[in-house]
Amino acid sequence: MNLLQFWGKAQPSNAESGPQWHPLAYHSLDVAAVGGALMSAACGYESCFARLLQISRQEARSLVCYLLALHDIGKFAKKFQAKVSGLYPDCFNGQPANVVTGYDHGAGGLRLFNADTAAFRLPENTSASNWRPLISAVAGHHGAPPDFDLGEEFVLVRRDFGAEGIRAAREFLHKLHALLVPPAELPMLNALRVKLASHILAGLAVLADWIGSNEKWFPYQDPKHELDSYWPLAKGRARRAVMDAGVLPSPAATAVGYSELIAYNATPSPMQVWSRDVRLPDGPGLFIIEDETGSGKTEAAIMLAYRLMAAGSADGLYVALPTMATANAMFDRLADAYRLLFAKDTTPSIALAHGARDMHDRFRAAMAWRNKGEDSYSGMSTGNASDVTASAACAQWIADDRRRAFLADAGAGTIDQALLSVLPSRHQSLRLLGLTRRVLILDEVHAYDAYMHREMERLLEFQAGLGGSAILLSATLPQSARRRLTDAFAKGLGVDTDTHTAIGETIQPYPLATICTASAVSCTGVSGQTGRARTLPVRFISSFESALEEVEVASRSGKAVLYIRNTVDDALEAYEALAVRNHEVTLFHARFALIDRLNRERQIIDAFGKHSTTDQRRGRVLIATQVVEQSLDLDFDALVTDLAPIDLLIQRAGRLWRHHRPGREGRPELLVMGPEPADAPDEDWFRRVFPRSQYVYRDHARLWLTARTLKKTKAIVSPEGLRPLIEAVYGESASDSVPSGLTDRLWEAEGREGADRSIANTNLLKVSSGYLRDAGAWDSDIRTPTRLDDDPHVTLRLGLLTKGQVQPYALSAAPDQLWRAWRLSEISVPERKINREFISDDLKAAVNAAKSSWTRFDAEKILVVLDETDASTHSHFGWAASGRQSKEKVRLGYTPHAGLGYART
Repeated sequence: MNLLQFWGKAQPSNAESGPQWHPLAYHSLDVAAVGGALMSAACGYESCFARLLQISRQEARSLVCYLLALHDIGKFAKKFQAKVSGLYPDCFNGQPANVVTGYDHGAGGLRLFNADTAAFRLPENTSASNWRPLISAVAGHHGAPPDFDLGEEFVLVRRDFGAEGIRAAREFLHKLHALLVPPAELPMLNALRVKLASHILAGLAVLADWIGSNEKWFPYQDPKHELDSYWPLAKGRARRAVMDAGVLPSPAATAVGYSELIAYNATPSPMQVWSRDVRLPDGPGLFIIEDETGSGKTEAAIMLAYRLMAAGSADGLYVALPTMATANAMFDRLADAYRLLFAKDTTPSIALAHGARDMHDRFRAAMAWRNKGEDSYSGMSTGNASDVTASAACAQWIADDRRRAFLADAGAGTIDQALLSVLPSRHQSLRLLGLTRRVLILDEVHAYDAYMHREMERLLEFQAGLGGSAILLSATLPQSARRRLTDAFAKGLGVDTDTHTAIGETIQPYPLATICTASAVSCTGVSGQTGRARTLPVRFISSFESALEEVEVASRSGKAVLYIRNTVDDALEAYEALAVRNHEVTLFHARFALIDRLNRERQIIDAFGKHSTTDQRRGRVLIATQVVEQSLDLDFDALVTDLAPIDLLIQRAGRLWRHHRPGREGRPELLVMGPEPADAPDEDWFRRVFPRSQYVYRDHARLWLTARTLKKTKAIVSPEGLRPLIEAVYGESASDSVPSGLTDRLWEAEGREGADRSIANTNLLKVSSGYLRDAGAWDSDIRTPTRLDDDPHVTLRLGLLTKGQVQPYALSAAPDQLWRAWRLSEISVPERKINREFISDDLKAAVNAAKSSWTRFDAEKILVVLDETDASTHSHFGWAASGRQSKEKVRLGYTPHAGLGYART
């Protein structure tokens, strides 16, 4: 049979000239060749498969190439070939118009394996059940495991393939086996290890198919070569393709010191010295760094990641953070220094991974720089040395899709992008593939709820099982949380956590460095940084008016003041109260249009950051919500905060006198506004003072424990006093001290946490299930969330009515990029506040015209037409709707200095 009559690709980039289709057999070899090139390169994939399957690296490479060549075996089916009627092979002896073409070739390939396992010529000393996850992995190269219907495959294969399709597939398998020569025998495979390998193979199949389907690297070919003569051609193209795509790792630098990472005259902190000098484990390791805010944990983690890269244990690093704002800040920090981690004669790539990364100017500049010349794709720069040193670069192919961001040498992004790798999310396997060879750095690990902590645990389990390492950073991590995280990593290593050397039950010192390996969990107390130890007095104030007075007094004395409120509406209330008193007040919260939020973030860092001057800071007040808690390097002379859980108060306190400033007078004091921790509070103890915040921090018992503990200590003593504070609120015995009036609140909170962890367990992928559709998690049509949201949000798009046209609010920021202008005009708001558009009849035509440029991904976004403007206050006004009845209108007001406000009419 002539196998070259079966088409594999038939969408040429140039429909006017050249071959109009690409033979299926050729495409199969293209993808196998890409896989072989990736396995042969210093990517670590070869050793990963060899370790998991307990075979030699050469056997691993030949086996994986063979499996990848099977990825489109389902395309030999007549139902697939009939999709392009003009290319329907003659061997089928029929009219393609009579063939039903509703057919998934991935599922068809897996069915063929189930029906005719022997034809696949896999080593016979291993059962079909062991091979099935691996076949599913390559057949699922479009991002999800194919349908799994064991028991019906014989009937379905005959119906879908037809006799000639089955015959062609068998002949192809025979020739492929002779050409690629996979191992004839393998040792007895461990079922769990095979299932782990299936996850990484699925990612490799996605990557190899994406590259192997790119006409730039694999142009369509007339069917004139026999397979044995086409194979060398495919391998040569594959070697060039993986270089051009920017997916090959850049080698690590030979030596990096803190003089380069921090500053030439800076003294490393004790934790940074530990990360530089500690002996690295032979295999995967989990490193947990607990140290004060502003102590240089990030630099310590980067040093540790560099050492793991230099030792060959990883190819790069990815830093995951809680929010887009903190991810942007981390990207900027990495962009300044990441090249130091890699060899000087290379051009390492850097990526930003979150939903609004295209709005980040520096990341867009990195893409533009990398795209200037074709040769830059290969990692060889032809620019001058200053260009290479000064520019952050991202290979264009990687930058085109945030799912590929984990293939960059260095990356920063939201933790959500990493968590998607262990959820039934399309192309999650590609994320997992990249993370496996990156040092995964999770910052602010204390900042997540029970649902996300369970996701982190599963992510660590996968990371360990696939041979990767991880570094966790926190200033305030409860011991119980640390134990769960180390147990998850140990489970991934295949260690029985009951017999694994456990972290002691006694309170550990602080700062603390923890290492979890296959042999043990070890904890090392590390000294605090010289000159950073302090006793920060804590004083409680009981009313909002008292808080405003404290802010005013501090501002009038020339201090830079931060007032942190727990909700946006509370922040707006404080802003309006101080603004009318003629104070220079800046407001920062999440309810700004993206263009204003990004601008405001930059302005705040300039005004209150490490390098801000006395003149910039003098007497200025920042009123903010939780957006300033984490990872933004801000420094204030005075700080007032609403009562919040102890770990968040410690984080907030880290913004007070964060850096040494000559001429600072007095001493710092943390002012906490909240109710007195009475001995016998009732269930409304917190709600009476914070009617809005009660829905933000629902565990009012922990808030009472926080207030009582700080009332007793009257200070935050760092570093040695931080651990006792955390354990007094979150320790296993802390709940025994909760008064009876708040026990119902405590039980409700604990019940929610247990339920959230249970929901996460249901949603998450399981290592033991392998890459199979029958694992259950893939059955739902609903997108599995990375976060559980008790208060779901919707996205608003602000449009200005100008001369009868509705234009993006941020049009002036991107006049030539309408899509970007609309993105910069977006705000996220609670769905309970706004859930529908309200468009008057006279605006409907203009609204339809404005939406004509929107994509299908924008369909659910709510357009708010700002059709009234008050030029004197730079205020804009418009309408939206809430509830089920259109008459429930919401009047919206927006200003660039205060953000969005609304009132029901």
